[in-house]
Amino acid sequence: MAVPLHCLQVEDSESDAALIVRLLKKAKFQVHGERVESAKDLRAALIRQHWDIIIADFHLPSFDAYKALSVLQETGLDIPFIGISGKMGNEIAAEMMNRGAADYMTKNNLERLVPVVIRELREAETRKNRKIAEAALAAEKERLWTTLCNIGEAVITTDIQGTITLLNPAAEKATRWSTVEATNRSLSEVFKLLNPHTRKPCPNPAKLSLETGDRQESHCPNLLIDRHGVEHMVTYSALPIKGGSNEVIGVILVFRDVTEKEKIGEILRNSNKLKSIGIVASEIAHNFSNFLSSIMGNIELAQEYCRRKNLTKAMERLSLTLNIFNSAKDMTQQLFTLAQGRKPILKAMSIGPILCQSARFVLRGSKIVYEIHLPESLWFCDLDENQMGLVLDNILLNSRKAMPEGGSISIAVENMPAGSPDIPAQISGDVVRVSIFDTGSGIGPERLPCVSDPSFIDKQCLENELELSSVYSVIKQHGGLVVVESQIGKGTTFLLYIPRSKTGLPTKTKS
Repeated sequence: MAVPLHCLQVEDSESDAALIVRLLKKAKFQVHGERVESAKDLRAALIRQHWDIIIADFHLPSFDAYKALSVLQETGLDIPFIGISGKMGNEIAAEMMNRGAADYMTKNNLERLVPVVIRELREAETRKNRKIAEAALAAEKERLWTTLCNIGEAVITTDIQGTITLLNPAAEKATRWSTVEATNRSLSEVFKLLNPHTRKPCPNPAKLSLETGDRQESHCPNLLIDRHGVEHMVTYSALPIKGGSNEVIGVILVFRDVTEKEKIGEILRNSNKLKSIGIVASEIAHNFSNFLSSIMGNIELAQEYCRRKNLTKAMERLSLTLNIFNSAKDMTQQLFTLAQGRKPILKAMSIGPILCQSARFVLRGSKIVYEIHLPESLWFCDLDENQMGLVLDNILLNSRKAMPEGGSISIAVENMPAGSPDIPAQISGDVVRVSIFDTGSGIGPERLPCVSDPSFIDKQCLENELELSSVYSVIKQHGGLVVVESQIGKGTTFLLYIPRSKTGLPTKTKS
């Protein structure tokens, strides 16, 4: 099948032009040709229609190939230009090529013409497709940049080495770095994150995303230190960028300044704390009033029984009084712990023996089946043995209350090195994690705040969750963190993250 070919010839010889057309037709080209002899005619022909190729005689009476090539280049059109001459020296040929001609040849060597035309048409098509692709890519980049400039989130992109390639305006404002200044710098140099509690550097999110190939998200706000040292509370999400072959080629980091949101949240939390203090004070006064009334009533009855010389009844009343006194003492101890009135007396030790002792003591005589999994070499933690025992007793007692007809409790302890993906962002360094899962009735969403933060204690919490709230306080004093996961009817999991001791050696533990 003939291939259409629009061929423009710069030629003063009609016979020479016809010869070239015959050669091209013989090669299965359907030639649509035109011949011009001057610069004026050449410009008009270039304006009039599209040409696939230009074949120019090197020398015409008032025109030559050099001038014809200049006219073509002035238009900016990408049309292959082939020079032909009766005689052409190497210097002239080299000059033609240097000025931008696609090829050159002599009229007695026209057998090269067809292969050269085929080659130049193929390369012209390749250049055309490349330009279309580049234009499409440029348009896509422009649309992307417009989008990035108009979204509220700050965006930073990096290459495979974690080197910054782009910042959108929101990121420039948050970090105080311009794109020009930040490009080719390491992300950790521009995006400086600190743990808001320990003020220690947080892991580089781009590095973690590149290492794991997974999305990395902040579980809570972190401190971003901008170029001028100003602190911002931010949340972030880092996601690997993948190429056409699904290979990771970089990371996109999206973050949002939540400083104002956190300030508003703090105001609301303080308001809730003030409200809680009033509720707690009222309930404590009411409970201790009941304790005192019961103690006074039993003492008065004991006195009366003593006057009647009924020592048995008197002793019963005094025993009841002692029980009420112990209840008041226990509540006082819980409140002291909750208020962080007594600092823990820390000693480097393993939590394993404390855990095993608490499980045996609290679950003895119940219908609950439990199992404890301890690693052979468990890291030491700096613990107050009595307070940590109270924590574990209270958690297990809560599980026992949730399973009056029996159930199961699974307890696992594991060493977690710093940087492990399961460690919450609030914790830095090595930790020991204690997981306690029960198959009980679960803790409802309205009660979870009482467990995780004592500032939210209300009347119901005071009656039901005071022990669990003390868990939060004790673990916090140990520099750790409590995470509670629960669903009604599906059980509850307590996760205790306790920092590893900087002194002491690992110990082999048996349950």
